Amino acid sequence: MLTCAVLILLISSQSNGVKVDVKVVDSHSQIGQGQSGLYRPGANKLTASRDPGPLCAHSDLAQIVGKCYDIEVSEYKYAVCPFHNITQHEVALKWNAYHGILGIWSHWSYDNLYSKFAHGHYTDGDTCTKNDKTILRTALLHHTCGKRTRVVSVGEPDTCTYNITLESPLFCHSVFSDVYNALPETERKQFAMSTLEFKHNVLTDEGLKVERRKILDRIGCLNMKKEFKDLEECEREYNDLIKEHKDLDEKCSSEADENKYDELQNKYDELKRVVAESGLVFPDDL
Repeated sequence: MLTCAVLILLISSQSNGVKVDVKVVDSHSQIGQGQSGLYRPGANKLTASRDPGPLCAHSDLAQIVGKCYDIEVSEYKYAVCPFHNITQHEVALKWNAYHGILGIWSHWSYDNLYSKFAHGHYTDGDTCTKNDKTILRTALLHHTCGKRTRVVSVGEPDTCTYNITLESPLFCHSVFSDVYNALPETERKQFAMSTLEFKHNVLTDEGLKVERRKILDRIGCLNMKKEFKDLEECEREYNDLIKEHKDLDEKCSSEADENKYDELQNKYDELKRVVAESGLVFPDDL
């Protein structure tokens, strides 16, 4: 690890004869704790706010857990440690160079029918200021096929929100991207049954999603928490759901209405749980 000594020479004025000692700054004053990412023996480690979430993927992907892959973009080095964390390190020789956590492994997002893994979400990174509000940094990790495991791109499409692409030969095979192959044997039968019922029109698209969400929820691989930009957005969606719920309740007569009603009820229950977990209280007008 490079250690930079910044010498600040304060030259005394010859007119008053005052002597001022030379000050030596031999370590970075930094945001975050430590000067390099996790999994670097001998280095000062950054301190994460929580443990990473469960792997929730094919067991063979565990071979890249505990390894970190670096890329330098402009004046920053990014270290991607799959299923653990993503960190950023300013390589410029500055007394206040930034070293911090962009996100900690949280959960997968899935395709529309929960058949395949889509992207990896890393949340609860270091604090950041956006539009005069303090938020936590987050990162979205895209997985693509490649000849070797490496980080190929890093972007910041929105303040303190990062898009990063990791390629690897592990991501070239559907065995790693199919949700079915990541399930324990006890859940594969139910997953296959839902697929069969969907193909024979026993389950609708929404019914298939419900069944597969239940499976993922049972094994702890479904993120049910919806994130809002602020309290106003949460309250606005809550009130919109209450209004739509009431309207459907009044005119619910056909089977299509009943299905819509049930779908909305599930969304309402989910939002209500998020509100409760956030310590917020709204009047229940239902």
